[in-house]
Amino acid sequence: MPLPQYLQAANIQDRVIRYRWDDWNVEQAEEPIDEAFYKRLEAISQRANAALTIATAEWILHRFATLVDETLPLQYVEAGWAQIVDFRYGAVPWDQYADEHSWAGPVLRPIWTAMYRIQFALEVAKDDEAPELRATWITKLASYVMTDPTAYRTWLDAVMDRLETLYPRDPQETLGEVVPREALDPQQPFAAELTEPLINRFLGAVELRANPFLASAESLVAEGFDGKPYVFSIERDRKARFEW
Repeated sequence: MPLPQYLQAANIQDRVIRYRWDDWNVEQAEEPIDEAFYKRLEAISQRANAALTIATAEWILHRFATLVDETLPLQYVEAGWAQIVDFRYGAVPWDQYADEHSWAGPVLRPIWTAMYRIQFALEVAKDDEAPELRATWITKLASYVMTDPTAYRTWLDAVMDRLETLYPRDPQETLGEVVPREALDPQQPFAAELTEPLINRFLGAVELRANPFLASAESLVAEGFDGKPYVFSIERDRKARFEW
């Protein structure tokens, strides 16, 4: 996936760690939550919460990009964006593939934690529960690990305004519309009418055979997948949501 321009310009890749870290006390980086912000997250769709979680994880990965090999977490991020389209596209959870004890210390554990937040944001959205807590935690984590979080917070403010406008939560259908990655780029114009072509462009480019977190098209068909795997129809997605 191409790196968004807003991340290229963010200037957050400090090679010096300037925060306290304890692998056994991650709460110091994520608590206390901002109650007012949490209320705002409750007002946007579950898919919008999951999208915000994944996009924030991309900020965290970019902050550490000059310090570690991020191949595996970037693959999980790609799989996360795919699962916003269809939860069945996920092949294996992050914590079952990435050993927590191998991701230790003030760089690797924040990355591992960010991926774990993606995993559970997707899982609770799938179960029609509340992904906003994971979104709240990861936004706190992102600010915590950056030497200067100004660029991230500016982005977050702009993105929340867009998500609140385009993806308000419907009490009768809480999952909501699919959220393309491009919707989280406040520097670029976006309209909901672009969703289907943007999603199909993304799905057409995913590295299915190289990404261990993505289910193969063959396995999906064998399990009775309705339609063609990794081809998105907004009409079919809406029909499926209202049948749940």
